[in-house]
This record gives sequence, C-alpha cells and structure tokens, in this order.
Amino acid sequence: MRAGLLMLGLLLALAACGEERGPYHVYTPPLSASGQMCADQCTQSHNYCYQSCGLDYRSCINDVQAIGAHDYEMYVKTRFDAHEKVEKQPSDFEHPGACAVQKKKCLSACDDPYNTCYGACGGTVTTVYSCQSFCFK
Repeated sequence: MRAGLLMLGLLLALAACGEERGPYHVYTPPLSASGQMCADQCTQSHNYCYQSCGLDYRSCINDVQAIGAHDYEMYVKTRFDAHEKVEKQPSDFEHPGACAVQKKKCLSACDDPYNTCYGACGGTVTTVYSCQSFCFK
C-alpha cells in the first residue's frame, strides 16, 4: 500500500515537471517615431478589444444571474407547493462557466490582430514558451 502511494506521488510529480506556462509575447518597439505612433494605435485598438470582451463578459454574467434567479424562484415555488424544505441557494442555479470560456476566446481573438498590427508598424513580436522545470520538447 505504501509503495503504491509512493509511486502515485512520483507519477504526479513527474507529470507536473513537464507542465508549460505560456506562451507569452515579448514586444520590441519600432525604432522610428512614425512606427511608434503606429504601434500606439495598435495598442489602443487592442485595449478597446479587451474592454469590449470585458463588457461582453459582464453582460453574460448578468444573463446567467437573471436566468439563475428565475430558476431559483421556480425551485422555491415547487418546494413550497410540495411543503418541502428549500435547501438550495440562488447561486446554485447560476452557471457562469460558459461566460469564462467565451471571455477567454474573445481575449485570444484580440491578440493575433494586435501582433500583426504591431509587426506591420516595424515592431517585433517574439513568442516565448516557458515551463516550471524539466520541460522536454
């Protein structure tokens, strides 16, 4: 039994060793003044895109909460009509996971156009991959 637990711990540790973090981007700005102004416009568009994703996420959460509140109300009514105890909370009827997935996709969709724009302005975008330790490729 003890050997089995030791083996399980070793396998989990080895699995974590190859876990990647990233990728992330390193930006080298353009050298010319016009290139820097161009890159600034790319950054403004990128920031606007991120803000838009945040607003969409907030709207999604509001919808999830409204649907959850309605479902909770129906649950309470059903329990009340059946003379049963209300055991759940309103948050039990909220499922925001899809909103998080949607936001992640939205933010990701902002990055490729930004990187292309930044490069077209004369800047350099370098993709860096990193990991915790003992990463093999």
